[in-house]
Amino acid sequence: MGTPVFKTAIIDRVFFLRWEAPPSHEEIRTVFTQMRDVYEELKPPLVLVASLSPKSSVPNTEQRRHLSNLQSDARPLFSEIHAIVEGNDLQYNLQRVIISGINLVTRTYDEAYHRVHKHADMVAPYLSKRLGVDGVKVINEARTRGVV
Repeated sequence: MGTPVFKTAIIDRVFFLRWEAPPSHEEIRTVFTQMRDVYEELKPPLVLVASLSPKSSVPNTEQRRHLSNLQSDARPLFSEIHAIVEGNDLQYNLQRVIISGINLVTRTYDEAYHRVHKHADMVAPYLSKRLGVDGVKVINEARTRGVV
């Protein structure tokens, strides 16, 4: 059957989402249902940390539209969103341009709310500040679970 396109995990009020490849509309719907369920169960504050595999292709126009819709739908559920774009500088810059485009379309271009990082370790201080948790420990657990 192949590698799943995404993985999720909840660790200390952080919803981790790992994309191994650009998602389909059905996969986006599945992820949003999980997000909504976690929101209803745990209540805010919640933080979303989404990471993108360096092996992932650049999403096409339709996939970008679905990701844009997901971001709009997910915004009310999370106090902060952190995107981790791994890979070489070219991959990082290409994916960052796409994320910036999605942010503009969804009107969520807000550095205090949505940040893009090159490495998961860069997210740890934000988790500590926003949630009062040990951000390094949370990121290490996420690594163990394969979601960053």
